[in-house]
Amino acid sequence: MARKVQRPKPPADELTVLQPNRMLPLGDRTVTVREIGFFESLRLHAQIAALVADLIEQTDDGNIDLGRLHRVCAQHPEATVELLAQASDQSVEFVHSLSAAHGDLLLLTFWAVNADFFLQRVIAALELRRADPATTGPASSPP
Repeated sequence: MARKVQRPKPPADELTVLQPNRMLPLGDRTVTVREIGFFESLRLHAQIAALVADLIEQTDDGNIDLGRLHRVCAQHPEATVELLAQASDQSVEFVHSLSAAHGDLLLLTFWAVNADFFLQRVIAALELRRADPATTGPASSPP
């Protein structure tokens, strides 16, 4: 029996919805991590699609914990770095140069700001999968 996937509830803090950007100290810089915009999402479609496809495989209810997020990002390091660079208006080289601690901080901040962007796509794909039984398993043999 199919279970309906619930969309994530918006944050109670309306300011977070209207202005989700976060300022983040990284070494000698303070960077602003912002939401991926519509045009950016078109330009970065391949990178986003790669992460979304693997996020879909990591969940059946739209919940993505940090372990799952790290696994998916580790499977697509270049896509992840490009998205982090874009969302923080920094160069790919800068993101590559970050220490492990600063890289994790940037990734977690990126996810805090952009989780809804990704989860909307993950949940839509899960709903489509549930709506189309042909995509949920092998086809049965004819009688």
